Amino acid sequence: MFVITLNKKYHIKMEKMDYKTMPESDVVVNYIVERKKQGLYTLSFSSGLPGSGKSSQCQRVAELVSIALTGKNIITEDNIFDDLLGLLKFVQDSKPNEVNIGIIEEISVLFPSRRAMASDNVAIGKILDTARKKEVILFANAPIWTSIDSHLRALGNIYIETLRINKTDGVVISKALRLQTNPGSGKTYFHWFTRKGAEVQRVFTKKPNSEVWEKYELKKDKFMNNLYEELKFKANKARDKLKKDMNKHINPPMRALTERELQVHQLLNIQGLKQKEVAEKIGINEPRITAIKKNILKKIQLNIKHKELAPIC
Repeated sequence: MFVITLNKKYHIKMEKMDYKTMPESDVVVNYIVERKKQGLYTLSFSSGLPGSGKSSQCQRVAELVSIALTGKNIITEDNIFDDLLGLLKFVQDSKPNEVNIGIIEEISVLFPSRRAMASDNVAIGKILDTARKKEVILFANAPIWTSIDSHLRALGNIYIETLRINKTDGVVISKALRLQTNPGSGKTYFHWFTRKGAEVQRVFTKKPNSEVWEKYELKKDKFMNNLYEELKFKANKARDKLKKDMNKHINPPMRALTERELQVHQLLNIQGLKQKEVAEKIGINEPRITAIKKNILKKIQLNIKHKELAPIC
């Protein structure tokens, strides 16, 4: 990355940024550490286009916070979640007097904004309330800010937008802001972090622990494979049901006559008795004979149609 400066003769000069000597996301890390010291939880959201480094950035800031609070990197693949049960177990096992850091991958997929009142979104609200009581530090990412449920955004403390990956220096360039939600209006306000009284409009993160990253990628691949099999099973089941329903509608099954219908059919159509005679013979009224006769005719017509139509393969 380069910055533009002007020399005394107002000539433009490009200066290369030396990331080795610059603080790595210090304003974000310091803010989270200070909140933890005050007994507060932190929920940090990250968004960015695919390939902008949001997952990498989340993991790296989590590592920096863990080092600042414990003196070592405590982040493993078990601290990264892409399902509700994993997050629930993590929060449930967390203890307020310890450092508990979790990363939620693709929170907008788990809890989409258009399903704000769905059971999963109600559940995440309760989970985050428990995380607040236990002083848990959570990082969550999504492709775009508005794809995150508005109720969840209102509970956030930090928003980081990943802008691009500087492949030459191996860093992710982002902008970070503090979040402040008005409880009355529900509107969220964004504030720049400051360093020595000056606004910090860009932060950077280096590559996270590669071993943890690779293990999580393997876990994510397994999750995707299982999800594919689950969706495939549901699709096949739905297709089989549709085929069965169509066959039932277009090609209704053979319908057998009841014992009474067979009796009436025998007397009317085989022996040639009149309806009044059949009614007297079997001990029921004539209108009932008429109704039975209609049912017999309907079943015969359906059975003829069944024989004429070939089944759907």
